[in-house]
Amino acid sequence: MADRIDPQPQQPSPALTAYAEAAQNCRDIAQQVGVRDCDDDPNWRAAEVVANTRYDEARAAGHSVDELLRAGRKA
Repeated sequence: MADRIDPQPQQPSPALTAYAEAAQNCRDIAQQVGVRDCDDDPNWRAAEVVANTRYDEARAAGHSVDELLRAGRKA
């Protein structure tokens, strides 16, 4: 019987990595200022704009919503 060869996991694309990092940045800021106060924090609002832009770029690059949700939680 032939040995089964598992394919190597694919490296995430730059667009997916950029989104994951931007999403993590939002979570980091939220942890610092408190989740309830995020909308009042200019740094969080700016980070949210970046994360939304990276999300749109990753979707345009062909990534699914599921991929983005998983990547956004791994970072």
